[in-house]
Amino acid sequence: MAFALVAIPLLAAEEASVRVFVLKYKRVEEAALLIRPHLSESASITLTSRLNAMTITDRESNLKIVGKVLAEFDAPPRGFNFAVKLVRARADVPAGSMAAEIGGLGAKLKSMFQFNDYTLIDSAVIRGTEGRPVSYRLGEEYVLTFSIGPVGTGEELLLSPISLSRLKKNEQGRTVPVPLYRASVPVALNQTLVLGASRDEASKNALILILLVQEAAHSGSPGGKTVEKR
Repeated sequence: MAFALVAIPLLAAEEASVRVFVLKYKRVEEAALLIRPHLSESASITLTSRLNAMTITDRESNLKIVGKVLAEFDAPPRGFNFAVKLVRARADVPAGSMAAEIGGLGAKLKSMFQFNDYTLIDSAVIRGTEGRPVSYRLGEEYVLTFSIGPVGTGEELLLSPISLSRLKKNEQGRTVPVPLYRASVPVALNQTLVLGASRDEASKNALILILLVQEAAHSGSPGGKTVEKR
């Protein structure tokens, strides 16, 4: 269905041009809100949702600006690699015990939390894409899920929400996830983030989630941006 957001005739004295922009990655409804400040009051915009396209009538100078704005906006979703470690922290063991897999993170964890022992439950490198949910099983009984919010071109992304759950059997014998931690968390690229400690059942135990996010290399898919038609 095509519908017009604005339909005010251009003044007869003004020279008007018409352009059709077809978006490949982003929704045309979102793009219409983005470009409106760059158009004159007498411009008209018609959206064709099924083609993810918009037809704009306005001054040529304004249409050139709109073309640049849409080309930057209609970028492919960014991909990220999440290096994840799930650690069990314990206070009921002698001080100084430390799993070798934790490596240099052990000293950092000791400075942040009051536990004696830090044992690696599982580690993984998880691939995620902007705007899509991610779910991964850590060890035998934990599940990590999160959604990567729109991040544009910045160095920070929003995991909204990020959730850590433990798999347990309910009274009916079915395995169900029991939430341990859930929050919306901003994450800076190339910086280690420590989330914890999320309480385990035992009062002297806790779970700590460690994340390092890096942007994945672009796949370089052809025909990647907005198509403009005169």
